[in-house]
Amino acid sequence: MENKIVLITGANGGLGTAFIKKILELNPSKVYCSARDIKSLENIKSMSSKIEALEMDIASKESIKKALSKIDKLDILINNAGVNSNSRLFDDSFLDIEVNLKGTINLTQALFKKLKASKGTVVNVTSIIALVNLPILANYSISKSALHSFSQALRAEFRLFGGEVYEVLPGPIETKMTEGSPMEMAQPEDIVTAVLASMKNKEFEIYPDEFARMIKQRLKDEPEKLIEEFSMFIQG
Repeated sequence: MENKIVLITGANGGLGTAFIKKILELNPSKVYCSARDIKSLENIKSMSSKIEALEMDIASKESIKKALSKIDKLDILINNAGVNSNSRLFDDSFLDIEVNLKGTINLTQALFKKLKASKGTVVNVTSIIALVNLPILANYSISKSALHSFSQALRAEFRLFGGEVYEVLPGPIETKMTEGSPMEMAQPEDIVTAVLASMKNKEFEIYPDEFARMIKQRLKDEPEKLIEEFSMFIQG
């Protein structure tokens, strides 16, 4: 991260803020921080003179174009912005797809030439349930599963010019998105520490917490049993 220009989306969330704090410790030259509501970034702007706040809704191509007009060069894109509609399969909600998948793709495509010029890096934050659907959060799981596939395709494209694509597949994290959940959750700061360590070691698929690593192992050892257990979260 030293002397790099970084863009972090969803910067006003718990994980986004943790990314900003940790990256600032590594002496970047500039950190662009984006959120749909720029007022929500006031406290973040005060962290460092290296921070520039951007108002950007990744679900809107027009909003992306307006925000990116302020960025001349970019070394690292952290696709952290996302939503969880808490919807089941036929709840007639496509919000997760529009933001988590299409929004991430549109933003990455808009920045592709700049990242190619710098032989840059992309970090996509997906979820461990990209690998096994949790039907009570079906649409969120579907969006993250598609983003997992997108990350693999993007990694192949970036290899052509020496760029890198990392995917972060965490379990539940203690943020606003998971408020009220009875599950034990990882702290955002611990997730970011694990992500940065894995990037240093060139580990392109990152399982940054104990829950994510447990699910990954169970998908290898007993996938059918795990899928059955996840399906039982649905009641009626």
